[in-house]
Amino acid sequence: MKKVLVGILLVLGNYAIADGDTVTKAEDNEDLTPAGSYINRNAYTQNPYIGMPSLGGTQNVGESALANDNFAQKLFADGTWNVMGEASVLNSQYVTSRGYGANIFAQTGQVAGFSFGGFLTVMNPLAANYSYYNAQNSPAQLLPANQQITPQELFAEYKYANIVQVDAGWIGINNSPWLTYYQNSVLNLITYQGVSINIHPGSGWMLTALAFGDSQLIGEPGFSQQTLYNSGFDYGTGTANIVDNGSNGTVALGASYTTAANNFGFRVWAYRFEKYANLLYADSNLKLSVNKDLNFNIGVQAAMEGGTANNVFYDAGYGAVQSHMMGLQLAMNYDWLGVQLGYNNIWGPQDAYTGGGMVAPYTYQFASDPLYTTGWMLGMVEKSAGSAYKIALPLTFLGNNLIITPSYAYYDTTQFPISEEYDLTMSYSIPQIKGFTIFSGIGYNPIFSNTVGSIYSAQILFSYLY
Repeated sequence: MKKVLVGILLVLGNYAIADGDTVTKAEDNEDLTPAGSYINRNAYTQNPYIGMPSLGGTQNVGESALANDNFAQKLFADGTWNVMGEASVLNSQYVTSRGYGANIFAQTGQVAGFSFGGFLTVMNPLAANYSYYNAQNSPAQLLPANQQITPQELFAEYKYANIVQVDAGWIGINNSPWLTYYQNSVLNLITYQGVSINIHPGSGWMLTALAFGDSQLIGEPGFSQQTLYNSGFDYGTGTANIVDNGSNGTVALGASYTTAANNFGFRVWAYRFEKYANLLYADSNLKLSVNKDLNFNIGVQAAMEGGTANNVFYDAGYGAVQSHMMGLQLAMNYDWLGVQLGYNNIWGPQDAYTGGGMVAPYTYQFASDPLYTTGWMLGMVEKSAGSAYKIALPLTFLGNNLIITPSYAYYDTTQFPISEEYDLTMSYSIPQIKGFTIFSGIGYNPIFSNTVGSIYSAQILFSYLY
């Protein structure tokens, strides 16, 4: 569902270590662009909490110390770990769900470029152990509210000269716009069983190739071929509850470029979601700075999507997947005040799936897609083709520790009734208790569909990162 701070972890330039220090310059790489910082010994890109305030921080071992460390010290003493304790209450459609637990991330130091790590989640250890798929007709599965005690990451990582990074095993994927990983309103992660290869050739470029077969969704006890369209609960299109038809796998290629000043960048991604869709996506962002307090941003995005062989939507009678998308975002930031104006248009044949709507197997219902008009609860991916407008006012106070964002979105969709969404989210990182954060959000959609009517959601989440 929610995504107030998700973008912080998706932007390549934000991989500073968790105690707030700057990532050290790569000894073999003079490129200090965001792309140049991504493949770095201290970046720990498999750690979902990297860059967040924590009491323990993330270890940053200097080059001189590394040169004097023996094999055991490099492997065990030079790694890093974090523990996140969380508790949340979610009320949606007058049903209250609760979740609590802890997550542990650990990764060894590097030996000959290799390191190893994992992420263990322990959610609701005293709760009734009911199946993820039996939690139908309830948004609790998106928290999760069921018992989930399982490793979500177990991976091997290889880095070469801060130019090549390979992650294989059960991995998180944090730099791909149409895949969900960490969200600050969910108690753990969505991870994937596969491999991700990142190459930084220099001059601000990053090339990525990834492939995975199974995924572990929120609340699942293990990996499967299920997608976010395969659950019984669906506040989205309602036609896409294809419970037994998952995806055989996903392959994707991406390329991104960012200037050294981080004031211009673009990325292009191509995906093949087996049995679901083929997606080509591109976006670009330009930042114009007037002075240290005032800047303007212009963003554009576009996509084309079509069906694959043996498409689950077409085979189920929902129409072929055939969609086009374009979007524009204008933003202003002045000191503590921000203004964001977003627009999206999605179109396709009337007899296509949801009149030409988009398909997103790993962001659907989590509102974690990159569309400029996606709300805190839902967006156009969960509705149909049409046009949408969104205005958001991010407000930052107390040294950027408090972020309050009211927003309004209007969806003029072709196969859904015209609808609106009103959202208010807040995130407060308490500086007096480093690592302690309070997140809250409330959203309301007065007219969602002819059958569901209005929907609302309210949540508060407490987290402590060490």
